[in-house]
Amino acid sequence: MRIKRMINFIIPVLLAASILFSGCNPAQDPVAVDNSTQKPITSENTTSKPVITENVTLEQAVIDSPAYEKVIKGDGYFRALEWDKAIAEYTDAIAVDPKLAPVYYRRAFAYYLKGDYDDAIPEFTRALEINPDDARYYFGRGLVFSDKGNYVKAISDFTRALELDPKNPDAYSYRGKAYYKQEQFAKAIDDFNKAIDIDPNNSKTYYDRGLAHSFKTDYDRAISDYTRAIEIGPPFATAYYNRGLTYYLKGDYNNAVADYTRAIEMNPNYVTAYNNRGGAYLKLGQYDKAESDLKKAKELGSQ
Repeated sequence: MRIKRMINFIIPVLLAASILFSGCNPAQDPVAVDNSTQKPITSENTTSKPVITENVTLEQAVIDSPAYEKVIKGDGYFRALEWDKAIAEYTDAIAVDPKLAPVYYRRAFAYYLKGDYDDAIPEFTRALEINPDDARYYFGRGLVFSDKGNYVKAISDFTRALELDPKNPDAYSYRGKAYYKQEQFAKAIDDFNKAIDIDPNNSKTYYDRGLAHSFKTDYDRAISDYTRAIEIGPPFATAYYNRGLTYYLKGDYNNAVADYTRAIEMNPNYVTAYNNRGGAYLKLGQYDKAESDLKKAKELGSQ
């Protein structure tokens, strides 16, 4: 009974994805806690946060602009993740050529990546005022709205981006995530399906679709998607964690333990994986292992 009283499943929410001109770092949502049940209450979700890569497009408009040198210098700082210096160079470039939409776009991303969302939105909007037919600008602004929690506006921008560029799997994927956040799981799955049709080798999209299937209690499809995400790789701890959680919800406690164990091997400080593995051990009647895991989770949770 003491072991049962120790159980406190805590399931945080994470997101990871990568996009052209911006990959993603995991971002964590509020932790959900259920003190009255031994059953996990939600999966680990994902939110987008782009990180710059080497794929900064050098548009012809920039090449032809008198602000070219300043833009190039700003791009160098941008690739080095020195956002303030990049913003300063882009600001100087705009002073020279105030109708250069790609520079507003770059400055918007620099603001976004340093966390200044309220500064980023008008920059994307200004780029769109100059060039309203560039899907990238809608997509970028959609990312900011999504991270601000304004999923209605995010969906609107991703939809417009897709009207202009219907073969962009990232726009489908991120619109799917916005639908997911609104608990419109059928629409989310439909968008993830379209993203996978275009790019069948993106593990994160399978992972995200698995989350949506989980919340629709379609556990077999969720497990299939998590498995595919792991197969494509590179494997990541939350994929094992959520597959383990789904096995747990199906009553397959042995497979749940195996996946929680793999998640812990990849992330030795994975509090919720210890917590949930302890619960699975309890279901299997392995009380010593359950007590050990729950004790470890408590220790890690207090650090």
